[in-house]
Amino acid sequence: MKKLRRKIVIGVFLSALAVFLLTVVLIGMAMNLRVAHRADEMTDLIVKYDGEFPDREDYDRMDPKLKQTLGSFDEESPYRLRYFSVFFDGDILKSEISHIAAVNMEEAAEMAADVRTGVKKRGYVGDYRYRIDDDKQMVVFLDVSDDILAAEELVLILALISIVFVLMITTVFWFLSKRIVRPFEENSQMQKQFITDASHELKTPLAIISANAEVLAYKDGENEWIKNITTQVTRVSELVNELLTLNRLEEVNEISDIESVDLSQKVNSAADTFAEVFKSKNVALYRDIQPDVVINGNASQLERLVSVLTENASKYVSENGEVRITLKKDAHHTMLSVFNTCEIDKSVDYTHLFDRFYRPDHSRDSNTGGHGIGLSIAKRITVLHGGTIEAVPSDSGLTFNVKLSNKLKIKSSNKHFKLSS
Repeated sequence: MKKLRRKIVIGVFLSALAVFLLTVVLIGMAMNLRVAHRADEMTDLIVKYDGEFPDREDYDRMDPKLKQTLGSFDEESPYRLRYFSVFFDGDILKSEISHIAAVNMEEAAEMAADVRTGVKKRGYVGDYRYRIDDDKQMVVFLDVSDDILAAEELVLILALISIVFVLMITTVFWFLSKRIVRPFEENSQMQKQFITDASHELKTPLAIISANAEVLAYKDGENEWIKNITTQVTRVSELVNELLTLNRLEEVNEISDIESVDLSQKVNSAADTFAEVFKSKNVALYRDIQPDVVINGNASQLERLVSVLTENASKYVSENGEVRITLKKDAHHTMLSVFNTCEIDKSVDYTHLFDRFYRPDHSRDSNTGGHGIGLSIAKRITVLHGGTIEAVPSDSGLTFNVKLSNKLKIKSSNKHFKLSS
């Protein structure tokens, strides 16, 4: 449940971060539009009054909405704006730069000539918003650097506040998440307990049925019905053992009884065990097993992992096909790969092969002898050993790739169990 809790908190963090950042971006865009709109109102007004900001009398006669855009008017209003105008008639005629100190006559003329070469009548040149009026043959430039700086500072402040809020929300949710996942944890524990109890309860009647079948076979001789009973009892017994094994593996968060394990020997042994099965299907077995690959881990679990993958290949390999088993080790990981030829259904999501009881197609049915539990056990063993496992389909077949960590340290623990055979 720790993983579920972590995933929920990460989901909340990413969701809150996305919402706040999107809000900041939208506010930033709105601020830029506001700066441009206000600057356009100003440049239009300057163009209207032939390159000058209106005086008090002209201001009093303005439209009320325009007054609201411009703000309150006083004696300093004409000096708050930094702007300049350039007049032209074919060639540049003159520049009016009395309302700005950062631009000289030559620079003003050059800027006007540059913007006139374009098709836009409004736009930005650096921190200046310009307006071209062909009727009055003039270009007005308005310095909006202060407005842009104010907008950028506001967006920065909002971004910092958003990050703080996201961290606060995530922190609060981290403490609340324990209570949120508690029902899921209790339900999971109940399911595991049910599986354990049911499995133990099934063992006794299965043993009785098996014993009675043996007695009947001894007294009356073996027949088709007794053989079917024995086969199904064996099958259900194996399923019970696998459910108990998976349940126990899921109850622990770390492996116990770690020791040095000769994985090369385990892989070769598993291949030898199923060699006759491969031979009966006329399957070619290829081994590329690096010798003396020794890693730290639980010996019985690693043996079960190798056995599950090899057995899986023996069940689903196509007739006259091939199986390739590869084992390699580098400085950080040990890689085990098991490939078998088979028909691949491209509509199937093979990541679900590790789910309990999952069967992707009709070929993986009960006739193969599997229960849909083995690969779930293999995945759990891999995770406990700090590794990953994946199923990779190709045009010719299916490959299971296992990557195990080489960083496990040998330690002892009283909490241990052996895998059922």
